[in-house]
Amino acid sequence: MNEKLIDFTIGADPEFVCVHRNRIVAAHEYLNCDSNLDFGADGNEVTFELRPEPSKNPIQIVNNIRDIFVRQTIKDPRFLDFKWVAGSWHKGYPLGGHIHFGLKNSQINHEVAVPYLDDYVGSCGLLLEYGPDARKRRKNDDGYGWKGGMREQDWGFEYRPLSSWLTTPYVAAAMLCLSKVVMYEAVNNSEFQWHTFVVANDFTKCNKERLRTKFPEIWNDITKMYLYQTYKPQIDLIYYLVKNKFTWLNENSMKDCWGIIDMKPAISEKISIDFIWNRYNLEESQPTIPQ
Repeated sequence: MNEKLIDFTIGADPEFVCVHRNRIVAAHEYLNCDSNLDFGADGNEVTFELRPEPSKNPIQIVNNIRDIFVRQTIKDPRFLDFKWVAGSWHKGYPLGGHIHFGLKNSQINHEVAVPYLDDYVGSCGLLLEYGPDARKRRKNDDGYGWKGGMREQDWGFEYRPLSSWLTTPYVAAAMLCLSKVVMYEAVNNSEFQWHTFVVANDFTKCNKERLRTKFPEIWNDITKMYLYQTYKPQIDLIYYLVKNKFTWLNENSMKDCWGIIDMKPAISEKISIDFIWNRYNLEESQPTIPQ
């Protein structure tokens, strides 16, 4: 490892759709399509997009995502009536799970970094996707989900091949933690023995059978990375799902998986939480304990 280790933030803007009575609910019908909102709309103004606060800790981002869900459903309980769907594609709309890296080109050349992500993060993402939907997302010439997809940003770069891993918080944590582990190795360990596993058709055709033959080598490399042990409980879910040929889709609803319920019955309209914290300074207003 380098003598002076470089840490960095990661972030994301994963997408999902809302469905009501078998009809896609367009985001622009319910939201102000402001790109600065944490619960907003994708550029097509139909799919919903989350923009959690970045963090150096990928698990914090999962918490930030759930906070966004909770705040939005309290603000507008209509969202509890909808079915939420993540994954690769739904009813004509591709769903992305872009991951952001707060790393400048001066810290690591982005063109060099992206192939590492393709071989270790993109490959695992493909193995977890539902194949037919994965191919639908990538069948056009618009570049959605293709190998090497990247966008430069002022704060770093955005890795774009992944489909939406929002299906459960466990999958979200696994993909975010894996992304942190791989890029941390890339930026800090010039001696790591990288290998090439994927080709362009693995993405456009979602070639799972070929990738399965490579998976033991892919996983062996991942387990040698410096931060793997730190995030092992989260990342090992990927190994379990791939080895058992499961996808990241879940029989339970996405809302249930994220623990999103109607909070209104638990909230008194006569008193706000701000009033509680403003009324009582916990350090200055400790009760007297009888002697």
